[in-house]
Amino acid sequence: MKTLFVGQNSIHVESVGSTNSYATEMMRQIELSEGSVIYSFSQLNGRGQRGNFWESEPNKNMALSIVLYPRFLSVDKQFLLTKMTSLAVSDLMAEILQDYNKSANVSIKWPNDIYVNDKKIAGILIENTLKETSIQSAVIGIGINVNQKEFNSTKGAVSLITLVELEFDLQNVLERLCEFFEARYLQLKSNKLERIDKAYLDRLYRIGTWADYRDEQGVFQGRITGVSTKGKLQLELKSGELKSFSLKEIGFI
Repeated sequence: MKTLFVGQNSIHVESVGSTNSYATEMMRQIELSEGSVIYSFSQLNGRGQRGNFWESEPNKNMALSIVLYPRFLSVDKQFLLTKMTSLAVSDLMAEILQDYNKSANVSIKWPNDIYVNDKKIAGILIENTLKETSIQSAVIGIGINVNQKEFNSTKGAVSLITLVELEFDLQNVLERLCEFFEARYLQLKSNKLERIDKAYLDRLYRIGTWADYRDEQGVFQGRITGVSTKGKLQLELKSGELKSFSLKEIGFI
């Protein structure tokens, strides 16, 4: 693996309920080095945002969790981990697809789902441990649809094999992801925040286009203008009003 630390300590689990849960339990027992990767090609009970279930056919897809100790980040900047991870996964998808499917448009659906055109190919779940004003540790869970051809419970899902009609070596995909992830994390540690912010907005799904959304008051039209430093989605309404939404306050239609 061509990395300095991400994935240098790799723990393969044949079958697991959730790699995030497995990693968290391991961290209670032993001290894992930064960049440790717990991965499985058979995740049975993957978790996503809002408590959603992540469907994954055994030995067809990739699920992993990366352990970080980003103590240089204050609590109010933890959304930078979401940006960085989303960029790393979308970097990988863009690299793979550029050679096989020129029409594929890779984007980040706020806050951290990875989309190809209008379908989800990867999901991210980040679980931070906070202490006072800093982030003590982070478990970065990533699930990628690789070689699964059919999806039963996940609406609008897509995989690499359905996009390019080629089967991929899961180990190779894992190693390349670790390389992209490390590059983005080192960017974050080097305080290149403007570069991260710009790249995230450039790849943000639906930014600058009018679309339908739903909040507690019903369906409305809005245009994404950006994301706040704390991760709230910023929209312009048809009336010209600007509003910000947290994860549970808005739904995409």
